[in-house]
Amino acid sequence: MSDPIWTYDRFEPGQSFGEVTIPLDTERTDGWAAIYGPPTGPDAPDGMIVAGMMEAYIRAIQPRPKGNVHASQTLAFTGATVPLGAKVTYHVSVRDKALKKGRNWVTFSLRAEAAGQELMTGEILSIWAA
Repeated sequence: MSDPIWTYDRFEPGQSFGEVTIPLDTERTDGWAAIYGPPTGPDAPDGMIVAGMMEAYIRAIQPRPKGNVHASQTLAFTGATVPLGAKVTYHVSVRDKALKKGRNWVTFSLRAEAAGQELMTGEILSIWAA
């Protein structure tokens, strides 16, 4: 039996979706290099950390309804770096939800860390379709 689809009514502020670990492995580095060129040093570019954040967000909340809108996001980097090949752990949770003009708005909080060091925090504001 499959899990029920995530609907607006199921979200609660403070609700955690746990951790998703994304390895900054050769496959991800090669994908990054194909689009942006190879990283210029031994550490992952900030954009690769953000790409991992989006992957973690999508993987953590499944199954999802079709038609969600990624309305905005905010990011705050700590300045800490992580070497290519390391694993980054993302923590995904619900910060807030609100009904506005008949739309389901959900704010998700995300935090990235590697080797016990915080790399970045972020929020994703979504209009949830169901």
